Amino acid sequence: MSESHENTRVSVFTSLKTRNFAGVLMAFLTCVVLIPGMTTYLPFSLADQIAVPILLFPFIWTGLCLYSYLAEKAWQPWALMVVLVLSHAALSYLALTG
Repeated sequence: MSESHENTRVSVFTSLKTRNFAGVLMAFLTCVVLIPGMTTYLPFSLADQIAVPILLFPFIWTGLCLYSYLAEKAWQPWALMVVLVLSHAALSYLALTG
């Protein structure tokens, strides 16, 4: 009696070039937009408005980079980062004009 075992594992590392580009460059560019954006609308004192985003930078970049490789589909990190950039750009614009 022979049992056949099918490989049902889904490869995480499909679209490796896209994931590398999103994980390194796009995650960095997203953080570059997020960090100055957070300094405009965070409800802290002036020193904390600057310090908190700077201290969060490595954690945000690492999280976005890891998510780029661990997402089920290669387009999901791109969608997340575009939404983050657009929302923080809008929040920064509203904080600076309002």
